[in-house]
Amino acid sequence: MDYTVLVPEVRDDPLGRGYAGMTDAEVVADMNTAYRQSVADTLTASQVYEATVVSEFQALSDALKVYVRDILGLGGDIAVGPSSKARAVLIGAFGVGSTTITALAAALVTSITRAAELELGSVSSGHIKSAREQIGA
Repeated sequence: MDYTVLVPEVRDDPLGRGYAGMTDAEVVADMNTAYRQSVADTLTASQVYEATVVSEFQALSDALKVYVRDILGLGGDIAVGPSSKARAVLIGAFGVGSTTITALAAALVTSITRAAELELGSVSSGHIKSAREQIGA
């Protein structure tokens, strides 16, 4: 366990979760519950394909269909972060308000635990007890 990360989390409670008034078990339950969101910078070709609305793809010009197929042909992880070419091509092809772009944006978001967000893995009651002992609480 990385106590250089866990101790300030428990001591300072930066998200205002109320750790000070919780038992060790309650802090563990809170930190291991997926209530945070993470936004990815990549999607797999399969995720892009599944998010693509067939009728919107069919309505594209032949040239735009080629661009979309080129992106799908990249395979593996496709960079779709704010400055990626693939993102710009997909938005340009389908349009900002399209169902396809909305579905792609939703596919980028996943729920994660606070512990995962802090890269702590799974937190146990023993970890919280140790952290509180270091704080002097």
